[in-house]
Amino acid sequence: MSYNISSEKFTHPLLKPILQELTDYFKEAEISFFVIGATARDIFMELHNEKSGRLTYDLDLAITVNNWEQWLKVEQEILKLDNFTKDRDQKQRFLYKEKFQVDIVPFGEIMKQDSKIFWPPDENFAMSVLGFDAAKHASLKVNVDQELEIRIASLSGIFLLKIVAWNDRNHKSNKDADDMGFILENYLGIHEERAALNYYDEIYTDDFTTLKGGATLLGKDILEILREHPNELETIQKILTASLEMKEDSKLINQIIETHKSLSFDEVEKSLKNITNQLN
Repeated sequence: MSYNISSEKFTHPLLKPILQELTDYFKEAEISFFVIGATARDIFMELHNEKSGRLTYDLDLAITVNNWEQWLKVEQEILKLDNFTKDRDQKQRFLYKEKFQVDIVPFGEIMKQDSKIFWPPDENFAMSVLGFDAAKHASLKVNVDQELEIRIASLSGIFLLKIVAWNDRNHKSNKDADDMGFILENYLGIHEERAALNYYDEIYTDDFTTLKGGATLLGKDILEILREHPNELETIQKILTASLEMKEDSKLINQIIETHKSLSFDEVEKSLKNITNQLN
């Protein structure tokens, strides 16, 4: 199934030209990619006639590469394009017209143990790309202005990758927890018809709330993404279970309610339990 969207709905006017230039390059290089992160979230919301209410000034892409030699070739060839330069500090970051951040994360055979990549030359900087392959297979085809075809992570795929990112860097900021809270708040509203038709009794329980019901459906959808990826599924289960076992000291729950003042600790805790229950 494919979707259509007008670039007029993009949150930044540079998004379409960036995606066009990179799509042309990756097609010629025979490298597959998909959009992840905030841009994928915003496009997904627009496809369902909703808005994230957030301004996005960066683009995150994941590309499939076999080794670091191939990555270095990609890096060099992107820098030959007219509008791209390299960020001095972030290994995965490019700049478009010196102002728009484009993060390109490699995954695939380039990964080492525990689904991590270690950036050359010193390999001191490690990044987890766990779940990327599963999220790619669950990604959605989107036609922009009937001119440009891209793939974006689904909302459940974005949440999956956010769990991994949060586990990696929650000591640095609460951004990933904030993004997870946003998805939890909006998940049922976007998928309400499917929830009612297919899972009414499981979702619309006696203690139903939009957050908890959406979490149940989200758990089902993440399980579907990870069905053929048992190791990744086990890791996600462990991350969520460990967070829940911390109870009132749970950093994940506390970061979600810090960034979403309308949510209560108990409701977020029960929502994460609903996700975990679906994954077990």
